[in-house]
Amino acid sequence: MDFLELVKRRESCRNFTGEPVDSAALKEIVEAGRLAPSACNSQPWKFFVVESGGERMEEMRRAAQIAGNNKFAAKASAFIVVFREKPNYSERVGQVLFGREFSAIDIGLAVENIVLAAAEKGIGSCILGMFTESAVKECIGLGKRDKRKVELVIALGVPVATEPRPKKRKETSDIAVFLK
Repeated sequence: MDFLELVKRRESCRNFTGEPVDSAALKEIVEAGRLAPSACNSQPWKFFVVESGGERMEEMRRAAQIAGNNKFAAKASAFIVVFREKPNYSERVGQVLFGREFSAIDIGLAVENIVLAAAEKGIGSCILGMFTESAVKECIGLGKRDKRKVELVIALGVPVATEPRPKKRKETSDIAVFLK
């Protein structure tokens, strides 16, 4: 499929079958994140992958839910926990000089690569910004002394629906100005 078709197919999946996601597919999906561009080639990310079949899955499914949200995570069959690592010196200097949080942008680029790679493989994904951070960290084996912040959690699984929902987006004329 061409790239625009892939972008149209990618959606936030909130209805998984519960079937496991192939380990080889997960490795390729993480590889797509690894290859994302980043300011000053800083690559300020770290991914922890929780796969089905292990003792951590039920714990992760609970950690991904918070205050009645993300109930669908109970049927996800893999999770990618995304941390922002300390950016390299060049990127930190750029952040000070230009007042932009480049590492946050870098994380977004890596996560977009991950969810597009999943969509290309027919795997559903949902980027979670709300979760129980302490439980997520405990699940992946990080102690309370680890001060890094979990930026996002990506729930993955086999989607129940095979066709994406129609996207509700603003018209191009509302969001873009073409100049000559």
